[in-house]
Amino acid sequence: MRIMHALNIKYTIGDRTLLNMDQFSIHSGDRIGMIGKNGEGKSLLLEYLLGQTDDEPTVEWYGSVGYFKQLNTDIDDKEWHHLSGGEITMSKLDEIFQQNNDLLLLDEPTNNLDWQHIEELEKRLNNFKGAVLIVSHDRTLLDQVCSRIWELENGKITSYKGNFSDFEQAKLRKVEQQYAEHDKYVKEKKRLIERMRQKEQQAQGMRKPPARMSSSEWQLHKNKAAGKQKKVERVSKVIEDRIERLEKVDKPFEWDDIKMDYTLATPIHKKQVLTAKKIQKSVNGHLLFQADSLKLRTGSKTALIGANGSGKTTLIKQLLTLGDNIELTKQANIGLFEQELAHLPEDKTILQYVQENSPLPQHVVRIILGRLRFFEEDVHKRIGVLSGGERVKTALARLLTGDYNVLVLDEPTNHLDLEAISALEKLIQDYPGTVLFVSHDRRFVNETADHLWILENHTITSFNGNLTAWQTSLEQPREVDEETYDLMALENKLTEIISRLSLPDQKDDVQKLEHEYQDTLNKIQKLRKQ
Repeated sequence: MRIMHALNIKYTIGDRTLLNMDQFSIHSGDRIGMIGKNGEGKSLLLEYLLGQTDDEPTVEWYGSVGYFKQLNTDIDDKEWHHLSGGEITMSKLDEIFQQNNDLLLLDEPTNNLDWQHIEELEKRLNNFKGAVLIVSHDRTLLDQVCSRIWELENGKITSYKGNFSDFEQAKLRKVEQQYAEHDKYVKEKKRLIERMRQKEQQAQGMRKPPARMSSSEWQLHKNKAAGKQKKVERVSKVIEDRIERLEKVDKPFEWDDIKMDYTLATPIHKKQVLTAKKIQKSVNGHLLFQADSLKLRTGSKTALIGANGSGKTTLIKQLLTLGDNIELTKQANIGLFEQELAHLPEDKTILQYVQENSPLPQHVVRIILGRLRFFEEDVHKRIGVLSGGERVKTALARLLTGDYNVLVLDEPTNHLDLEAISALEKLIQDYPGTVLFVSHDRRFVNETADHLWILENHTITSFNGNLTAWQTSLEQPREVDEETYDLMALENKLTEIISRLSLPDQKDDVQKLEHEYQDTLNKIQKLRKQ
């Protein structure tokens, strides 16, 4: 059953056409994820359908609709002023789900949410009986919830059946098909050029008399040869026309496949970049977090994960300010990316700003900018005209190309579109230095991190492995080594001795029990120190 049908979707700003589609529909049971680069008009399309733009849309609705508008963090409404971004998002989503609409239009509903709340939203969407159209950069959510992907590009929608992973596979098949068609084009062009060259040589040979032919014989043969020559030249011209009519197929250009000499100017030779012992932080008398020991291994890609408000950003700031219990190797040169971007020089170009303090040659800087989707003349844009996502990419490019060997990134994927997030993943994988980062993007963490710091229940624990490995470990029964078994056995024995000492039997030798108590206690303390 159709819930919404739109016709003649057109929207222009100045000389730029942002939306240009003949028609599309949404049906009952649809689970659609809409994706596209920043600035393509995804939010605009939702507003257009709902009649919230200057243009009057031609839209037929066959049911009720609920709309979640992308959250603006600059909230002036007193009703929401005391709440965090995550709390506001959850409250607004609660209101929408309670309305029991036939269709939900959700614009970036996971912004400001931590993993627990994103997973809660996934469950609610999967249990929702109506249709859903979600604009999102969260690839895991698009995989868990969606059965169709709409890609908005150049004002038009291309529909792909399946979830986001299916979409990626379909795009990959398109690239592979283009490679095959390019190879076919190159081979056919080469074959025709070779055939034309042979015909040209044949025609040239007809202009010269054979070696054993006399001049008088050549004069008699000349007219006959001229006719044959013209025929060969006509064939050659036909081949030339065929070459010109060949439909050119360009080879797919993949910046991510470009290899480069990506080395650190100042490598770190110590095993650990940073070590911290007995650290803790309290706010207003309440414990925020504590940890007996933290180690940031040289060359590792470590993700700090935890719920909103658990203290991830606070922990990073505490580690960077150092202190008596925190040791940072003197070889470390830290590049910091914060959620709130520092003021960037408005008048400089992207290339000028990124390259000015970089030890890398310009061609490597250009490659890294290209991999972040700053192509050709894009690098000469002034920073003052850049979008929020482009500013984030510029700041990240400066860090990735700078004279740093340790990068600390606090929510680097905020404001980035899916293409840019994927590009950043590959750059961090290739980065030869150490990276410590905070992110709520589950797939980004899984693709880049080889080590985790988990901030949970006011405690920080470490895990050597990626997100999938950690989640798998939580589902498996915990393995207990022999040392742990010994400790458990001694603790059980100690409890039994204390019980017997509290209410000794007539047969008990109290002095012997006290000696046994002390001996058991010493063993426990010795094991705990190991």
